[in-house]
Amino acid sequence: MQYAGTVVALGDAPFRDAATLDATALSCVLVANDFREIKRTPGGSVLVVLCAEADDPALAAAAKVARIFRQMPLVVLPALPVNPGPQATARLERAARLTQACVVRPIEPATWSDAVRCFVEPLAVFGLIGVEPREIHQLISPRAALLHRSVADAVPQARDVLVTCRLRPNASLREVDDAARAVAGRAPKARLILAGPEVGLDDGPRVVAASLF
Repeated sequence: MQYAGTVVALGDAPFRDAATLDATALSCVLVANDFREIKRTPGGSVLVVLCAEADDPALAAAAKVARIFRQMPLVVLPALPVNPGPQATARLERAARLTQACVVRPIEPATWSDAVRCFVEPLAVFGLIGVEPREIHQLISPRAALLHRSVADAVPQARDVLVTCRLRPNASLREVDDAARAVAGRAPKARLILAGPEVGLDDGPRVVAASLF
């Protein structure tokens, strides 16, 4: 059976962060920065490459991983403290062109692991609000994205917004409805993809939102 996600951590910091995830529940395989091991790792439905840096060598390494798996990856860079300005956004879009990947920049307190929760968890975990795999795959194209732990931070200029509402056992569909209304208010022209996987009482956020340009 194919994994929902293959997570390649290029660096100690992203590896430690990703190791906090429940790989079994997420149907993921996590591999560190060892290209011999990477070449032996089975490919998942989604390839996620976590980069410790945002410089050209890190992007080149991510592109090498993508060539090994022959998949368009989700490349996740280190988090920024605030939304990037025009110049930083242009660099993010340049990174997407260079790597031919969907390049994601988390905004604190979001981290590398939140990108896995946002894009992979809906594929692996049953939810009250489900998505088709093709809906996730269609989002992963050469483009830039920002990742937040709040739908209130969805970017108005986004073309697509993926919202993963991580529903605890005591959650209700009202959380999903509130998230949809919040995105409609913040980014009315964006296409909304809404997922509601049912998760346990972990330390992760209740919601993760990716604004894709």
